[in-house]
Amino acid sequence: MFLFMAFGATNIANLPGASSPALIDTSNLMFIALAFGLSLIVNVWIFFRVSGGLFNPAVSLALALAQVITPLRAVLLSVSQILGGMTAAALIQCLIPGPLRVSTRLGGGISVVQG
Repeated sequence: MFLFMAFGATNIANLPGASSPALIDTSNLMFIALAFGLSLIVNVWIFFRVSGGLFNPAVSLALALAQVITPLRAVLLSVSQILGGMTAAALIQCLIPGPLRVSTRLGGGISVVQG
């Protein structure tokens, strides 16, 4: 649900005509950042008793290495988190016509080396 809501908002914010491609649109960036933040807040509040508020496989691995959670729980959480992200992207792909517009890119004359 976290990535489903965040991908949906990001895809809407990046639709053609939503912002100028030559300039960085700070209101668009703020909308995307707020979408991810609010989505995370809502989902942590709903699912903290199930997963402890973990939605990132890297955090699950770090907690397993620090022996806060068991390795089995970390593996199960990581697999479910990755599958959840893939499912969220697939659902957004099905619900919103056209290609997904949720990838990152360099802008403003930034080269790959600078990025």
